Amino acid sequence: MIRLGAIIAQHSLKELTTVPARVSDTCEVVLLPYHRLHETPDLYRQNEQLVDGFVLTELAYFYLTDQWGSFTVPTYTFQISEQEFYKKLFQLSMNHRDLDFSRVYIDFLSKYNNFFGIKEVIHADSMPYTVSPFPVTDKIHEEVLNEHIQLWQEGKIDLSLTRMSNIVQDLTTQGIPHIYLFPSPDSIVQQFEQIISELAAIKLAESRIAIGHVTMGSVETAKESLNEWELRQMLLHKSLLEFSTEQKIPFIIQKSNNSFEIISSFKDLKTLTDNLTQCLLLTYLQKTLPFPVHIGWGVGNSMYKARINAQSANSMSYASKTSGTFVVTDSDQIIGPLGEESCLTYRNQVNEFVQRKSEETDLSTLQLQKIMAVLAKTERNELTAEELAYHLGITVRSANRMLNQLEEKGVARILYKKQEKLRGRPKKIYQIQLTSEE
Repeated sequence: MIRLGAIIAQHSLKELTTVPARVSDTCEVVLLPYHRLHETPDLYRQNEQLVDGFVLTELAYFYLTDQWGSFTVPTYTFQISEQEFYKKLFQLSMNHRDLDFSRVYIDFLSKYNNFFGIKEVIHADSMPYTVSPFPVTDKIHEEVLNEHIQLWQEGKIDLSLTRMSNIVQDLTTQGIPHIYLFPSPDSIVQQFEQIISELAAIKLAESRIAIGHVTMGSVETAKESLNEWELRQMLLHKSLLEFSTEQKIPFIIQKSNNSFEIISSFKDLKTLTDNLTQCLLLTYLQKTLPFPVHIGWGVGNSMYKARINAQSANSMSYASKTSGTFVVTDSDQIIGPLGEESCLTYRNQVNEFVQRKSEETDLSTLQLQKIMAVLAKTERNELTAEELAYHLGITVRSANRMLNQLEEKGVARILYKKQEKLRGRPKKIYQIQLTSEE
């Protein structure tokens, strides 16, 4: 289970009352309250080995960033969304029709958050007062409080909006009308769920991470309606969840545009593909779904690398004659289509030998690597156009063209012709010399 440390101002603890219980199925929230910002470095250091990540108030985040520059574990901030902010402004304008926003002070709007885009929707003459660019030190609360008080005493504001729970009581004492804004419990839960999902993925990535890119194949029917497309997405998502449950492997499933992304570990990927020989997930989906799917698995030492490899593998699956699964590993090894007799294993890396042969034969480096993979799989250096076409998933005509080019450039020669039927052209048996001298 994920352990998430919440470093939060003591006065804001009440805002989190219901949150830990709402995420308790997937996360243990460790509350770490502070009174002053200078307490936050010790809170962080004392707990960094005990949690998978931290979520901090924005002031604590800036304070620690100024001191350290970076964090040793994944660190996030409590954020109020623009949606919540504008909802509050709308409520204010509805409840106080005569409210002049140019006489409101909002102490959390700054260049850092692009003033929540308010400059784009409010005329310059109606802009509220915003916080001065104070350095984030242990005195930040007093400095911002004094700005509230000064603007109020000078008669420049009628209302203050603040995110600093530490100054709320002082604003009350000073008689300054104010509203304290903190992300709603629903918003915090949503933020926590996203953080938990990312931390779970990062935890998997401590070794190697595997990502599956799953897309729906084309169906030869009339143009689908939007409802039919959405129904297929729902069915695919349901099947992915059921497969995860049956296999007792807790996938992280994320929807991305018109595809689904499965985040797992390389260890689990080997289990799900019988050590990279056949894709159990594809077999399951083919049985449970009334439409075809394409699956590509990518492995990497980072989320980015695994995701790029998965998308590349999915493209290979889509281009393949079969709906087989492809895998691209972190060492750029390509395996696929899994479970098919035509499955090949080759590296998408160009060495000097392959580059030189590509220039000599006018074939692409990828085509040459695939041919070499076929030779390695069959454990012989003899091929017919039909065999090459089968393994590469291309037409016999294209295979013949490739072999003719190899022959013309002196890389292949015709050993003999084999007549398999009484009629028709005999098959040419090519002997190919594509072995690296290294």
